[in-house]
Amino acid sequence: MDSKYIKFKKTALDDDAMIYQRSKDTITKEEIKNLPFRQRLGYYKDYYLKITLVVIAAAVLIFSVLNTAVFNRSECRLSLCFLDGALPERSEEMDSFFEEQIGLESKNDFMRSDTYALDNYQMDMAYRTRLFAGAIDLIVCPYDLFLEQSEQGLFCDLRELLPEEMCLQLSDLLLENKVAETDDMGETVSYSDPVPMGIDLSGSEFYLEYGGAIEDPVLCAAWNPSNRENSLKAIAYFTGIDPALAETENISTETESRK
Repeated sequence: MDSKYIKFKKTALDDDAMIYQRSKDTITKEEIKNLPFRQRLGYYKDYYLKITLVVIAAAVLIFSVLNTAVFNRSECRLSLCFLDGALPERSEEMDSFFEEQIGLESKNDFMRSDTYALDNYQMDMAYRTRLFAGAIDLIVCPYDLFLEQSEQGLFCDLRELLPEEMCLQLSDLLLENKVAETDDMGETVSYSDPVPMGIDLSGSEFYLEYGGAIEDPVLCAAWNPSNRENSLKAIAYFTGIDPALAETENISTETESRK
């Protein structure tokens, strides 16, 4: 018989013997109790430490999720976004002002201001991701960027957001643009009628007070602001009109007619 075959069979028999031997080496709970403390500790370390760590990690993760989402849920009540240098120098003071004015209902509620330089690809993608997710309420940007992004349909028609009286008060500041309609290839095929999608902040004392630096700032509302009431209050403060107008629920007659 071939020696290679004999060697293979011998190795297989040895393995079987080892398996058989291991089945006899199982230890009972009673035997574990009778082990010296150090040996018992070593046994648990070898056989149960990894499982214990996994269970603890899973419990911590579940508790963290529940704590954030249920027990101590935090919610953004107003999200401002400043593009391409539009962030005021004293933005933290401005944030504190808005926190007081919008009246955060819970200790876990908050407002936030973010700034993005859109010539950076990653920042541009982060901005658009938050915008499309409805995580941005108001945007302040330079006029040329307003023209570009309003044409892309990223800002809402202010007639659909502002109460009628606010619309009248801000009529001289409203900036219009057309929205481009594109085909499946992304080519522009037509334009909508001009609609108001921006508010001229060039004369805003509020914006200048907190250190607004750009010469031609425009205030816009995201295409789907999540915090409508607080967004209206912020618009009132930015433009210097009576904030009480933001509490009016009646939207403009023109908007009603379009419905």
